[in-house]
Amino acid sequence: MPLSLPHSLPLVRSVFVIALIGIFILAMIPLPEAITVFSFQDKVEHTGAFLVLMLLGGKGWPTGLAALFLGLVAYGLGIELCQHFFTANRVGDPWDLLADALGAAAGYGLLCSGMGRRIIRRQA
Repeated sequence: MPLSLPHSLPLVRSVFVIALIGIFILAMIPLPEAITVFSFQDKVEHTGAFLVLMLLGGKGWPTGLAALFLGLVAYGLGIELCQHFFTANRVGDPWDLLADALGAAAGYGLLCSGMGRRIIRRQA
C-alpha cells in the first residue's frame, strides 16, 4: 500500500524541513539507555532515517534529486561534526556518515527507478 502524503507541495516540503530539524535535535541530545537488539542497530537506524528523508525530499523536490542527495550527505556530515565538536556526550562517527550516505543512496536509487515515486505517490 503506497504511503499517502499530503497533496500540497509546500506542506510536503514543510514536513521534510521539520524532519530535518527533528533528526538534528535527536542527534544532539544525550542518548537515553536504549534496548539494543543487534550490534549494528544504530547504523540501520541511520540508514533508514536517511532513506526516508530522501524519499520525502524527492516528493518535495522531484527535479532536484542529485542536489538533494548531496545535500543530505552534507547534512549527515554536519551532524557528525556537530556531535564531535559541540557535544560532551555524543561522538561523531564516520561509520554513521557512511550509513547516512547509504540510506540516501538507496532512496536516490528508488526514486530514479520510479519505485520510490510509487511508494510515495499521491492518492487520487
